[in-house]
Amino acid sequence: MAITDRDVVDSVAYEDSILLLQLYDHLDFEGEFEKDHMLMLQDKLNTYIWYIDSKQYQTTYPGKDFKKFHVKIFFMLEPSCLCKRFIAHVNGKLLSSNITVEYVVDKDDAD
Repeated sequence: MAITDRDVVDSVAYEDSILLLQLYDHLDFEGEFEKDHMLMLQDKLNTYIWYIDSKQYQTTYPGKDFKKFHVKIFFMLEPSCLCKRFIAHVNGKLLSSNITVEYVVDKDDAD
C-alpha cells in the first residue's frame, strides 16, 4: 500500500478518542513529476477524508466514537515547498472537521 494505491487507506488505528490514519509516500518531487505527485497526494488525502466523513471506520471499530482524526504522511524523501504549503492549506480547510494532517520524513526507509 502506498500513495499509488489511490483508493486504499494504508493504515488505521486509534488511541483514546483519536482515529489515527497513516499514508506512505515513497515518490520524489523532482522536476515535472512534482505536479503528478501532488495530484496523487491530493487524491489519496481525498480518499482519507471520504473514509472519515462517510464513517467507514465503523466497519473496523463498531461503536467507537472518535472526536479527532489524525492523518500522518510518511514521506521517504523530503517533500517540496509546494507540498508543504499544500499540507498547511489542507489543515486550514479541515480545522472545523477535527481532522489534522502532519508529515514526517522517514529517512530509515531511504537507505
